[in-house]
Amino acid sequence: MTDAPRPPAQNPRSAPPADFELNLERRLAAITADADGNMLERSMATLLRLVREQLQLEAVFVGEVVDGHRIFRFIDAAREPSLIERGQSHPMEQTVCQRILDGRIPALVGDLRAVRVAQGLSPMHEVLGAHVGVPVRFSDGRLYGMLCGFCFDARGDLDERDLRRLEIAARAAARLLAHADGVMPPV
Repeated sequence: MTDAPRPPAQNPRSAPPADFELNLERRLAAITADADGNMLERSMATLLRLVREQLQLEAVFVGEVVDGHRIFRFIDAAREPSLIERGQSHPMEQTVCQRILDGRIPALVGDLRAVRVAQGLSPMHEVLGAHVGVPVRFSDGRLYGMLCGFCFDARGDLDERDLRRLEIAARAAARLLAHADGVMPPV
């Protein structure tokens, strides 16, 4: 008896947006449901890996904003060692995150190199191509930080659908963080 041929694997970037977003919502709901106590690390790692793979990024992170600094709290990177490390901190004013938050640059930048100098970003940003980032806010509107991802190459294929996907993931990250702090039950 022979096995039936398998359909070819579908590139996640070519999946129909509605199907992808529904599947993403289901997977994120399952991740969020797992986020009790010490499960936060594993749940957040799963969430960030899903985002990185679906958007085909080099690295994805959640950075917390504390006393005017962005601190990398959770990171998923395609390679080790990563350009960024957990616990690493930078003044917000020196970050792409701050520029997104205050509207100086859009949440999705296909080639950060093209705007780096005009935005007053330091030479450490020279290695970044595409960058995407959205705020992570709790349900009461308080800012936790940012969910961001980047590539070393410019990416003209990232679009508003990808930004929506990142926003969905940021809401899931906020639920994970709130649940881990005992602020709310999982959704």
